[in-house]
Amino acid sequence: MKNHNTSLVYLAAGISLVGVAIHIAAIAGGPSWYAFFGAPPQIVASAQAGTWPAPVSAAGIAVLMGICAAYACSALGLVRRLPLLRTMLAGIATICLLRALLLVPLAITHTELLNLFEVVAALTWGVAGIGFVAAFVMTSSRSATVPA
Repeated sequence: MKNHNTSLVYLAAGISLVGVAIHIAAIAGGPSWYAFFGAPPQIVASAQAGTWPAPVSAAGIAVLMGICAAYACSALGLVRRLPLLRTMLAGIATICLLRALLLVPLAITHTELLNLFEVVAALTWGVAGIGFVAAFVMTSSRSATVPA
């Protein structure tokens, strides 16, 4: 069970790091990348106009995803224990799972927004959420057996 949990946490870290790369690449890729990845129309327009909201929002999201990856790596012991590790892992897991579950009401109330990208993104972040839950469980079992 421990190896399975570890694999899930590595997967969550990997998904987060790919998210970082995609958001940084979107800045260089320009308006077509923002549009492909489902950015709101005002962000795509910002990228077309060369104004600051598009790159700043992409960089901000990349930083948040980087924080997710850092907390997963901390749970794995790859980096030092980060502050509020268990609290952050629980929060990140909740956000990822809610992002995945939003697909259901989206499919019912806004069918025009439902596309393959949204389905893949929801499933991907659902898997990441499960990985962050595994990280939370790993850190709770580790903290019960190893003194801080």
